Amino acid sequence: MTTGTNGGANDRADRTSDRSDGTENGAVDVAEDGVYHSVCAPNCRGRCPLRVTVSDGRVRNVEPLVPENPEYTRACTLGLSHVQRVDAGNRLTRPLKRADWSPAAPNPAGRGADAEFEAISWDEALSLVAGTMESVAAEHGPESVYFENGSGDHGTAGEHQARLAALFGGTTKRWSIDVNVGQGFRRVAGEGWFNVRTNADTDLVNASTLVVWGGDVFQSRLQHDASKLLDAVEGGTRLAVVDPMYTTTAAKADRWLPVAAGKDVDLALGMIHVVLHEGRYDEEFLRKRTLAPALVCEDGSLLRAGDVFEDGGDGPVAIDERTGEPTILEPETGGPYALFADREGDHLEVAGHGVRTGLDHVREAAADHSPETIAERVNVPAETIRTVARWLAAEEPGGIVTGLGVDRYVYGHVFGQAVAVLLALTGDFGRHGSFQGGLFAGAYPDFGDYAAPPEAPGATGLWQTEILRALETGEPHPLKAMYAQESNFVANQLPDRQRWLDAIETLDLVAVADMHPTPTVQHADVVLPAAHWFEKEDVVGGATHPHVMHRERVRDPLGESRSDHWIISNLAERLGHGDRFRSDKSAELREMLRADEHVDYETLRKQGTVEKPTPEVRFQGAFDTPTGRLEIYDPDAPTADPEHTPSASGSESVSLDVPRPLESRTDDDWPGADEYPLVFVQKHSRWRIHSQFESLPWLREHDPEPRLDLNPADAADRGIEDGDLVRAFNDRGEMVLRANVSEGIQPGLVNTDQGWWARDYVAGHHNDLTHAETSDVTKNFAFYDVRVEVEPATDVEATTDGPARGWRPGDDDRSGDASGGDSR
Repeated sequence: MTTGTNGGANDRADRTSDRSDGTENGAVDVAEDGVYHSVCAPNCRGRCPLRVTVSDGRVRNVEPLVPENPEYTRACTLGLSHVQRVDAGNRLTRPLKRADWSPAAPNPAGRGADAEFEAISWDEALSLVAGTMESVAAEHGPESVYFENGSGDHGTAGEHQARLAALFGGTTKRWSIDVNVGQGFRRVAGEGWFNVRTNADTDLVNASTLVVWGGDVFQSRLQHDASKLLDAVEGGTRLAVVDPMYTTTAAKADRWLPVAAGKDVDLALGMIHVVLHEGRYDEEFLRKRTLAPALVCEDGSLLRAGDVFEDGGDGPVAIDERTGEPTILEPETGGPYALFADREGDHLEVAGHGVRTGLDHVREAAADHSPETIAERVNVPAETIRTVARWLAAEEPGGIVTGLGVDRYVYGHVFGQAVAVLLALTGDFGRHGSFQGGLFAGAYPDFGDYAAPPEAPGATGLWQTEILRALETGEPHPLKAMYAQESNFVANQLPDRQRWLDAIETLDLVAVADMHPTPTVQHADVVLPAAHWFEKEDVVGGATHPHVMHRERVRDPLGESRSDHWIISNLAERLGHGDRFRSDKSAELREMLRADEHVDYETLRKQGTVEKPTPEVRFQGAFDTPTGRLEIYDPDAPTADPEHTPSASGSESVSLDVPRPLESRTDDDWPGADEYPLVFVQKHSRWRIHSQFESLPWLREHDPEPRLDLNPADAADRGIEDGDLVRAFNDRGEMVLRANVSEGIQPGLVNTDQGWWARDYVAGHHNDLTHAETSDVTKNFAFYDVRVEVEPATDVEATTDGPARGWRPGDDDRSGDASGGDSR
């Protein structure tokens, strides 16, 4: 037996690599029993390196691996449960074809719960997929083939699929999930997408105040992020938590701000009001690094230097406080600039233009948001608002750690803008202890242009909202075939689920590569069994910790399952692009890593982890904006169509030059509020990563079935008691499940943890309640902008041990093994 730990203590040259991941007849090299290094990498910020013990070809134990920087030695319950996941009783082990599907007669109505499948060979499966792709491309163009990559494994599988999509000329998705707040922040600071990349989590201990806003770090970010936040709290950092629910993180806070659903921008403007009206803003920072002193014309445009000075250019202009004269406002340049030009509502005159400063506009937007004015609206006491605002505005550094909760409102991007403005006022950019978001600085491998070879025709990217439109209408172009890997999107995770299931009936082919028979697999025509992470070599980035990590293949893929790289490279062979992939996975990874100046493949393979240089402090130097400054006033502000904002003064459009509250269904005045009075959200669970780990026995013992959290007052009004079966419904669908009556959720709000599969409910599904409407500004799905009514479900029955099947030992045809359905 060989034994491996970290730091290159054992030479791994004698170990088998992933190589081709097997051949079509199933012949693969068998790794020796021993201890191997691997990585857990679902859609989770942890990405923890693991030690995997194998004996007699079976995974016997999983534990944390000590990485190159031992400070990041972590693993959670989910990662340790791979002992069951890798040998789950319902692992997909053979290629399958829907019995009533053929390329000539797709019969899309046959997909779904009643679909039956027959085993086929890998050669037939790949030939069917490739042949259908080629035929629809010939008729409709290569962009009619949709390559969907989910988030089931943050290794290199997505890179391989993207490369094939680029070579083929297919369509890929642009994310319409969790990119709202980041896009709003980007408009101010020039950076942000999936949340906001901020200082390293090791710097949390240097913050005097941290506000965790819209996220439950101690529930859903259990590894490095949670441990570093706990270090800060134990070291004396003041913690405030803004969340409509009393979360695990709120239980650790000095102040809990139970904000009403959808009122986050109002609350942020209340804090901005306190900072401005109490004079607690950082004048030096505002002058040097923001557009606070920039002069704004009456038409909303910035006054440009060329409007004032001959050959002045396009840069912004400020007023010199000492002389009262205009001066050019250069990036990263301080000076005696006037922060306010407005005098009792009048504009100053400069070069024939009436002007005010950017900060004048921010002050005006916050003018009617004093804590006393908004306290009832936002459901937070005025004194609590003032206290937390003063904490943030103290001279010591602090910041806001955003979760992804506010992303899930239609207009959540305005909150990202408001956060950036608030932290600009307090000067919390570019220094130790200052945080601007929730994506702590980490490391990723650099693969250069691997996923988009410059000589390839390239893929067409569509927002997920546009993918839905293309399926339904054929615009901007038809989609006729889908190859999905690592994805349980269509049948489980996307909003307005029934609409998506209807939409895919326009596809001639749905091919799905996965480890387990997910709801999306059940809607497939061809099923390609994918290897578990431990059964393939790979390279993984650390996300919020500074390591690039290597996975050893610890054993054969189960049955005839194969790695995504093997599937993609063999599919590429049939599509005429086989020469662009190496059948040897080790050779592929070695070549991919040549673009990374910090990570050598051989060193990484030997050690298991390599720490990359990662800046501990972000946002130092000029910002990546047109002016090089924090644009707290946006001169090119988009407008938001307040289609669902009847309280927005009845205006046809709302300018977003500075943060302004906008709401959709969470607004009390929303037209459907009387019929559906409860706002429905679906927060993350500690027992799943989205729909992954849904049915592992160890985890289901703790979380056996979905529940609807509702306040005792709402329950009493509806004659509901704890444990009763209830129906949550709206005009799109319903779900039937048990009630969890709890004081931890405020009146008017209900919650079901997301990620459950349809089989887990007595009836319906949580995403049968959601809608696919988005803001035109960001195209981001709004899972939390949903209203429902709840009533007792007196006409249905459920077993006492829950409605779900398929996760208990003995529920499937491999009863001798640990059972556990799963998704990627």
